[in-house]
Amino acid sequence: MKLSAISVAIILAGAAGVAFAGGQTNVMPPINVHPAGVAACAPPNGTTGHACDGYNQFLRANFTPRQIGMLFGARTSYPEYLTGGIDRLQKRYDTLLQQYVASQRASANAASVAAK
Repeated sequence: MKLSAISVAIILAGAAGVAFAGGQTNVMPPINVHPAGVAACAPPNGTTGHACDGYNQFLRANFTPRQIGMLFGARTSYPEYLTGGIDRLQKRYDTLLQQYVASQRASANAASVAAK
C-alpha cells in the first residue's frame, strides 16, 4: 500500500512539473563572459592575437616550457607536485605577475599623461 501511494505521488509530481514547464515561454538570454586583462592571455598561446604578445614574452622569458606546463597544465602529472616544487613555482609566478601588471599600469598611466 505504501509503495503504490508513493508511486502515485511521484507520478503526480512529475505530471505537475511537466505541465508547469510546458507553460514557460520566457527564455533567459545567454550570458557571454569575456576574460579581461592578463587572465585572457593565460596560458600562453598563439590564438589570442597580438594583445597578449607582451605577456607571452614575459612568461617565456621568466619560465621554462616545463614550468609553464606546471603552471597552466595538469599539475599532478609532474613529480614536483609531491615535493612542493609547484607551490614555490606558483609563488614565484604570482610575484612576477604582480610586477608585470604594475609595470603595465605604470606604462599606461605614463601614456595617458603624455597624451594630455
